[in-house]
Amino acid sequence: MAKKKIAVLCTGLAHNTILSILNGMKEASLEREVDLYIFNCYTYTEFSGYPNSTGFSVYRLIHYEDFDGVIILSDLINNLRVLEKERQRILASGKPAVSINYKLEGLGFLRVDTYSAFYEIVEHLIKEHEVKNLVFFSGRENTFENTERYKAFRKAMQDNSIPLSQENIWSIKNGYYNYAYDFAMEKFSTLEQIPDAIVCANDFIALGVLKAAEEKKIQVPQTLKITGCDDIHYSSSVIPSLTTVDGSLKKLGFEAVKYVLNDNRQDVEQIKAEPIFRDSCGCVTGINLSQKLSYLKELDNISQTEAFTSQVDHLEDIFTEATDVFTLLTNLELFLNASHKFEGSDFCIFLKSDWTSVFVNSEENLPQNLNYGEQVQSVISIMNNEKYLREMINTRQLIPSKMKSEKPALYLFMPIYNHSYVHGYYVCKDSLLMMENRFGYTWTRKFGSSIELFRKRNMFKQMSNQFLRLSTNDGLSGLLNRVGLEKLAKPFFDKNKKNGLTSILYFVDINSMKTINDKFGHLHGDLAVKTIASVISSVIPKNWLAIRYGGDEFLILGNNSNYKGEKYEELIAQSIKNKTSIMQLPYNLSASIGNYVVPPTSAMSLEEAIKAVDSIMYAKKQAFHNSEKK
Repeated sequence: MAKKKIAVLCTGLAHNTILSILNGMKEASLEREVDLYIFNCYTYTEFSGYPNSTGFSVYRLIHYEDFDGVIILSDLINNLRVLEKERQRILASGKPAVSINYKLEGLGFLRVDTYSAFYEIVEHLIKEHEVKNLVFFSGRENTFENTERYKAFRKAMQDNSIPLSQENIWSIKNGYYNYAYDFAMEKFSTLEQIPDAIVCANDFIALGVLKAAEEKKIQVPQTLKITGCDDIHYSSSVIPSLTTVDGSLKKLGFEAVKYVLNDNRQDVEQIKAEPIFRDSCGCVTGINLSQKLSYLKELDNISQTEAFTSQVDHLEDIFTEATDVFTLLTNLELFLNASHKFEGSDFCIFLKSDWTSVFVNSEENLPQNLNYGEQVQSVISIMNNEKYLREMINTRQLIPSKMKSEKPALYLFMPIYNHSYVHGYYVCKDSLLMMENRFGYTWTRKFGSSIELFRKRNMFKQMSNQFLRLSTNDGLSGLLNRVGLEKLAKPFFDKNKKNGLTSILYFVDINSMKTINDKFGHLHGDLAVKTIASVISSVIPKNWLAIRYGGDEFLILGNNSNYKGEKYEELIAQSIKNKTSIMQLPYNLSASIGNYVVPPTSAMSLEEAIKAVDSIMYAKKQAFHNSEKK
């Protein structure tokens, strides 16, 4: 009997929250022998201030009819347009689905009741610690949690007959540590009176306030009491340890899996959260064993972050240093085969089937493209810590057959993109390491931007080569011009000496050019130049250089690496005769040719060698004119 599959939609910026939920799901999936397909993405704000939501394209990989159930972490996704689109697709599939912490019409609904625990903490501050001046501090995100926590705060204040003014409501751009720290530092510098307590909507805000209080020499909890919510792992390791709410997130994830697999589903199930009273509100003193272990975990986090930074830097270096697509993929494969702690022991990097053309696309900016196409190719494939051959799969297949197993498995998918162009996706098996500390956010963004950097370097290289051709080529003859002599011929000559090669020079001068121009016109003069240039190009070896040195003069520069003693002056003269014999020219077109060689041990410069070969040609030209006079 085939295992059941559950699709999980999330966005991983709140990594502590999501890891707790996913670990609960993982426990339930092992118990029920179910595969979890986790489709995770990240959003960010570009330097222009434009919110980039391209990451949500990873949900386009999902065909809901291929799954047995769907769990959508709606409160974390927090994008109404995306939620509505996926809601309609899920309903159309007819598959059982549950929305977490945010009600979506037609889908099941599970949530953690943090309201009661939050209310209990506020009332605890008022009754047990006799605080009167309380502040509620949250981000401006319009999330279910923020709303519920504010309602609990307001209700506790009302129930205890404490007036609530606008000055007691603090709000920042989003609920991140650094924003909270900056805001609190400013407040502590301007407030005439520090509040008795600051009740924070999440632990990150609370930690930012705690740091600001420390720097402003405000004693916690003696002067100021601080509480948070969510019980992230930092909460117990700081001093003073943080009073907070255990959100029962692991249980939430466990129950979500049971919900979509259970035929007797209820519309709503609430999981009760519990308050945790610690030092920051004045309830517990001293460092306990869990705090000591938390310190050790922080050291592990620092070490792991340093290792991850090094990994990403190496990947970026590979993209920067590669000169072509083959070298890039070879070096990526070699590196990731040897070092893939964060990517996992089983993972694939899939790119769209047209990835080779995209890598060398010369457009200034790639057009918006959020689709993955019908097929994707695994450009990097590591299974059981060993490299596998690259393969093409149908996009709907999602993972290669060899990645599947009989045991319940967890598959994590993340999109690889840059700006609004999706290049492909990353998938790993049985590892959530990319979800920690926003590693996945950094990794996928770096990989996508590195692809664009490589593509732009190729674009500029093509433009540079094109400019070099335009600047070094003679428009009439198609050969190199005098600029080409400086930029290409001189380095070629010096390289011959460095490599121990003999330089071979020919100087070609069209005979009676003045007569052709004067008697038959400059159009015929141009034709004569193009004819001789064409002959030279067709006769000499491909790696030799041909330069239009003057109006009717040509320099040929080669070496003895593929030279077998051919007498090119004779071959050129004969080729001119053969070519002009069918052109019906009103004049006889020929050229005088000089030949000179420069051994690698010679101290002669290219300029001196040109003078030497020019003198030899000039002697032959004089002989030609003397023969014409007879």
